[in-house]
Amino acid sequence: MSTELYFARDVQGYCAYAPQFPTDIYTATLAAGAASSITVPNNLSTWVMYVRVQPNGWVWVSNGSTAAVPAAGTFATATSELICGTIEFKRIVKAGDVISFITANTTCDIEVAFQSTSYTA
Repeated sequence: MSTELYFARDVQGYCAYAPQFPTDIYTATLAAGAASSITVPNNLSTWVMYVRVQPNGWVWVSNGSTAAVPAAGTFATATSELICGTIEFKRIVKAGDVISFITANTTCDIEVAFQSTSYTA
């Protein structure tokens, strides 16, 4: 059974953010230049996606297109976002979305976890 993410207020009225352990967790070791994708579970409609990358790792992520590493020394439009190993990357995603990942590192360990949410956009 998937874990739902609840946002609640503490006694002072602040949002208390301490999620339960997710049950929808996936891991992989990405190889340089080889895009890998995961499909968001479809048993619930809206999810918070958490991505964690190994320390000193760099991963590019895209929702709906194949992730790509920048190829030029000048700015260009892109469909991929950069995730570095020092942050936890979070995004709202929908059931059935195809999320693509790629790294320029020799290899890079990555974890992708999903928690359902009642949030609607």
